[in-house]
Amino acid sequence: MFKLNKDYINYFLFFLIVVSYFFGFFFNENSAGAGGYKGDITWILKNIEIFKTNNLIDAIFDEKLFGNRTPLIYIINKIFNPFFFEYEKYRYSVSLLSFLGIFIFYLGLKIKFKEVNQSQLLLISSVILLSPYYRTSAYWALNENYGIFFSILSLVLLGSSKNWLGKSFYFLKITLLIFSSSLCVYFDQKLIIIPLIAYLTIINYEKKLSFKINITVLYGIFSIPYLFLIYKWGGLVPPLTQLENPNSVTSLNHIKDIYLFNVGYASTIIGFYIFPFIFFKEKNFLNLLKQFFLIRNNYIIIFIGLIYILVLNFFYNFEDYTIKNYWIGLGYIHKFSKLIFSNLIFQEIFTYIAFFISWIIIWLFTQKNLTNILIISFYFCLSLLFWPMMQEYFDPIILIIITLAFKTEIKINFYNSIFLVIYFSLFLISANFYYYKIL
Repeated sequence: MFKLNKDYINYFLFFLIVVSYFFGFFFNENSAGAGGYKGDITWILKNIEIFKTNNLIDAIFDEKLFGNRTPLIYIINKIFNPFFFEYEKYRYSVSLLSFLGIFIFYLGLKIKFKEVNQSQLLLISSVILLSPYYRTSAYWALNENYGIFFSILSLVLLGSSKNWLGKSFYFLKITLLIFSSSLCVYFDQKLIIIPLIAYLTIINYEKKLSFKINITVLYGIFSIPYLFLIYKWGGLVPPLTQLENPNSVTSLNHIKDIYLFNVGYASTIIGFYIFPFIFFKEKNFLNLLKQFFLIRNNYIIIFIGLIYILVLNFFYNFEDYTIKNYWIGLGYIHKFSKLIFSNLIFQEIFTYIAFFISWIIIWLFTQKNLTNILIISFYFCLSLLFWPMMQEYFDPIILIIITLAFKTEIKINFYNSIFLVIYFSLFLISANFYYYKIL
């Protein structure tokens, strides 16, 4: 009787994903909507020109500098990347760096899941190459993947860090971890969750107060350049960005502005990435759901979700938020609701149901684990400040955090790995069809 070799299948699927990644580059794929020669690269090229024609200091504080991140990306590329000022070659360099990220991801998975075979972990690591946002940022030399790359590297170093205790160059290795995780914030402020996870983890390694103080001081030192930029800019991003995006909480003057609707949309996006991993748990989905409703305390979670939806329904105007005052973003649920319903009331009902179901999915997976809850809570709190609210803010970082930082017990096997690949492949295909149709 013919017996399938699961390792061969894993390697074959890995090969197909890699091939699809390079095909996407050569066919100028734009699966996230921000790619293309008329996409976000238009303002990035203007920033590159600023760094081309000015010295570093003048470029950093140039009044025409635009973007939601610090200028570190441009500084590093100007110094180290010989292709920085030749756009087509620069695209190649960013795509190659992004591709190498899957092998760093693989190392992290190998450290955490020691009992799982190599082909299985290699396949799962390649799933980030199915992310529409990761691919688009890679192909068009956008700015997102630098932060993702260093987030993966930092979580890999963190996964190894407990093994460094008492060994040679221990503090030097810890310093490297602190430096790497600090860079995440310079590449993308939303990635502050990475140094927070690293900091709270490593200060618990030793009881010595001097160790905890040294760690805190190092993080403080690495934060000084960005704190200085905030002081000079009067906000988290350059002044021109603050001016062009007045609704975003990027200026200290707008810190009072919050967007309550965003929590619901954030839950649908986070729930979307968590959902396939529910099938990685020991208990099947139906048993997990049954157990959830048998625990009385979980009805508090249900109650909070229902109250949130009622507050939105009675105190916020769905049409104003999603149509009149919004032009982009809100994730896959918003786009899907508009595709299947032309009636605004049906769109609203569908969206609120999606909020509630996603809320339950998230809670099923977190298992009341404090680390997991704090990470999810961070993203909920952060979403209150987003304008516009974009799915790319969560992709593929949530996938990476679920696998490398979450404390939920998951069991990796051949079948749930295949399901994960199919799930995100369908997402990529649908994203390509969607943006091919509207662009």
